[in-house]
Amino acid sequence: MRNRKTALLCGATLAFILPGVALAQTPAETPPQDPANQEAGSPQADDPATTLDDVVVTVERREQNLQDYAGTAVALSGADLKAVGVQDITDLEGRVPGLSVANNGGNIEIYIRGVGSSNNTELGDPAAATHYDGVYLPRPAGIGSAFFDIQRVEVNIGPQGTLRGRNATAGSVNIVTWKPGLNILDASAEFELGNYQQRVFQGMLNLPVGETAALRIAGYHLEHDSYYTDVGPAQVGVAEAEKNSAGRVQFLWEPDSRWSILLGADYIRETGSGYTGTNYANPLGEGIDPDDIEDPRRVVARAFTPELDTRHWGARAHIAYDGDLFDIEYTASYRDLVYDYKAVTPLSPFYPGVLENLTGPGGLGETLDNFSQFQSITDSQSKTHELRFYDNEGPWIWSAGAFYLEEDQYSFLGSTGDRGLFFQGVEFNMPDVDTSSYALYADTTYSVTDRFRLTGGLRYTEDEKSRRGVAARYGFAIGGDNFSCCGGVRVGTEGFEFAGRSRSIFNPDTDGNGTISDQEVLDFYFNGVSRFGARDNVQTIFGNGPVPGGAPNRPPCLDTITGDFFVCPPDGTVSFAVPFAGQIFQQVGESKVDFVDWRLRAEYDLTDDNLLYGLITTGNKSGGFNDNIGNAGLAPTYGPETVTLYEVGSKNEFYVGDYKARLNGSLFYNDYSDQVLTSLLSVAQIVDFLGGPQEVPVPEDSSLALVVSYSYNAAKSRIYGAQFEGGIDLPWNLGIDFNLLYLKAEVTEAEEIQDFRFQADVAPTEAVFRSIEGKTLPRTPEWQFNINLTQAFPTERMGQFDYVISSGYRSSMFTTIFNGEDYLQPDNPRRRLDDKVDGYWTFDVGFGWTPPGDGRVRLEGFVNNLTDEQNEAAIIITQFDNTRFFTRPRTFGARLRVQY
Repeated sequence: MRNRKTALLCGATLAFILPGVALAQTPAETPPQDPANQEAGSPQADDPATTLDDVVVTVERREQNLQDYAGTAVALSGADLKAVGVQDITDLEGRVPGLSVANNGGNIEIYIRGVGSSNNTELGDPAAATHYDGVYLPRPAGIGSAFFDIQRVEVNIGPQGTLRGRNATAGSVNIVTWKPGLNILDASAEFELGNYQQRVFQGMLNLPVGETAALRIAGYHLEHDSYYTDVGPAQVGVAEAEKNSAGRVQFLWEPDSRWSILLGADYIRETGSGYTGTNYANPLGEGIDPDDIEDPRRVVARAFTPELDTRHWGARAHIAYDGDLFDIEYTASYRDLVYDYKAVTPLSPFYPGVLENLTGPGGLGETLDNFSQFQSITDSQSKTHELRFYDNEGPWIWSAGAFYLEEDQYSFLGSTGDRGLFFQGVEFNMPDVDTSSYALYADTTYSVTDRFRLTGGLRYTEDEKSRRGVAARYGFAIGGDNFSCCGGVRVGTEGFEFAGRSRSIFNPDTDGNGTISDQEVLDFYFNGVSRFGARDNVQTIFGNGPVPGGAPNRPPCLDTITGDFFVCPPDGTVSFAVPFAGQIFQQVGESKVDFVDWRLRAEYDLTDDNLLYGLITTGNKSGGFNDNIGNAGLAPTYGPETVTLYEVGSKNEFYVGDYKARLNGSLFYNDYSDQVLTSLLSVAQIVDFLGGPQEVPVPEDSSLALVVSYSYNAAKSRIYGAQFEGGIDLPWNLGIDFNLLYLKAEVTEAEEIQDFRFQADVAPTEAVFRSIEGKTLPRTPEWQFNINLTQAFPTERMGQFDYVISSGYRSSMFTTIFNGEDYLQPDNPRRRLDDKVDGYWTFDVGFGWTPPGDGRVRLEGFVNNLTDEQNEAAIIITQFDNTRFFTRPRTFGARLRVQY
């Protein structure tokens, strides 16, 4: 491996040294405006770009021209994103080669060049760090509605451990808003109408406060109907309807040339029906090819309309002092997030014959009348503090500082198994989840000569995590005729509510005698329910406690699934009713890890317009711990995963005749070690994996069959390729830019891992350990390409007309580490295991008109996803599900902007 890496980098270096070669990584940007106008958000600054002008970014914690940055990054202006109908962070999917963004059931998952994380539990960490005006967001839920009054979005590609800290192994995304402009009175309002009854309003007001201060207020509201349609008889509301509002206030005070104080606060509220995805298990089980399903969002829904309620607000302060020897800045922030989602998943996408296939012996109505549901709550309060000393003037450019993060979480996940046999739900209730992290860092760039610079950086991080709570799997043994087992119950029907935060029992052994009785299990279960539904019968069955066989006064029996094996006794009462034991686990876990990130870089200016560079940089994603094995048993830990990037590149600007052009590029190689994989394993499998009962004692009264989530350091991968970007200004105000990525990402070494597409207590012969060596990493299309065409038509009498056409291509990719392989039937693979997304093109169009005058009125139209190509952004495959989350369908609309 080392020889291959050395040959790759040496060959790349020779290629880049050849004269005339020019290589980059940025799309067309907004042309520079007067600094005052830029700060205030002038009309000109909000027009889409058509020329290759300088782009100022803060990738290295200081302002610099992106062409002067010796590394790979992308800057997307707010105006350019708006022009083609981008609404939130998930719409960045397909717009930047190497960047994958998916909304997985409300969780924002960001992958960059194959590095990412889909562990969305309270114990998980993202691998790509999200920042909001430079402030780290440990939980980015709800941040999509912050995409208003923004200056740009910066995507830093590759590990950013030294500069950005923890959980930036893939890179980072920084949303940069417009700041208050001094001595400027400015305001704007924007109205938008679109399909799906979309209505959007944005407004901004910039007020000077004397000559040294300014206030900027911005607001946003978006709402639209669901992208889904219920084509079944239930006619209930379905997912992806939105009604979002947000506001932001910033105050800037610069009392003199040395001091700058920026205070900000924002509030985001997202409601609607959230994101359930589409479960393809039914059509796949019937042998239907997914490509034959015309519209993945035409579904057969059931039960009730999903309900989303997200509140995310924060405040921050940034204080900077321009000293004589060095500068100082202090940044403090507080973020408060409450994400609450209650939902049912649709039964199936529509295809000819689906209603007949869903009709059981009890009729279609019985199938639709299933209130199995889930509720997920994340309540996170986080604080960050950072003190930084720096000097941005050569020959030594340096930065040193300290960072501290504290996060307190409450986490809840509950589900009900309505009509189910043996399974009536789960509950993960974690009232005390704490994380603290601190870091010390230093980074410097030294100009050895006017053209040659060296950079070195080092960062030490220490993370501590702890959790207290309880996890439970609920199952009831309901006896039928001749004491047969087991029937189902009704639970979760209209009006059902979990207790959630109101739970008061976390240790089911309430009498403290060391054992958990059936009555204590029931007391624990009932303590987790705030209110039973109108047609639930659990409370009726167990209202007087457990019902042993032969007990008098037995409760009524209900056959919840017509035509199955279960039959109620002739007298209409259950023959017995008791809870399954050993499936309530107290959660007591903690971990402490530390790691060091570093970087080295050399850069050389061949000319003022031609840059060569080579770098090595690292990033670490924090380790953690798993669910306890048994009741308050061992909580196995896992260590950090590390990415080391080797990259050489060149950035070049030049002229082709009279036309300005840019061509940039890089070759890269990532060592991805101690990669963390997450599987659903039974307690027995985890014990065997860790060395057996002699190494991992299991507490008494613990079910070995209970299936839990288990994360462990299991693999080593390599990710390599080449990225090229360029553009040219042509006559007639025509601009073209492109971005091309070739990417290979594969597992080189790995322990065999459990096939988590199968459930150990259902398919024990298939939920076994399999080899993943040689597999392609998820979400890594080999070829990724974007091209943009922009043109402006200024006229003397009719103002200016302009348009942008944007197109992107992604080759095929896999969405799980198993690459769709069927180990049991390799020659005839089952469709439900297929996780491949075929290659596809996307097209977006935007057009605008600025009437003659001072440019304060503008009309725009857009079509996002012109061909209505709805592709899988994420696929979740389990024993019973093949749930797919799709990119946004075709949306179009028109907007009017007025600047005052």
